[in-house]
Amino acid sequence: MPSISYGRCLIPDLLAARGWTQRQLAEHSGVNEKVISFYTTRTRGRMSLVLAVQLADALEVSPRDLYEWPQE
Repeated sequence: MPSISYGRCLIPDLLAARGWTQRQLAEHSGVNEKVISFYTTRTRGRMSLVLAVQLADALEVSPRDLYEWPQE
């Protein structure tokens, strides 16, 4: 099975576009603010699909929109 690579987490950009803080995302998604901070302050982090869906739903984007993806 081929490896899937991904780039940086785009949650900070998505929050800025919405004018939201990490706390507001936590309130809208039900995800702990410390968990959100973990992904937004590191360049890489493997997020579970369930978590990605929760955050993407709150941000009204696709889970794929949470990360940069290499152009192939």
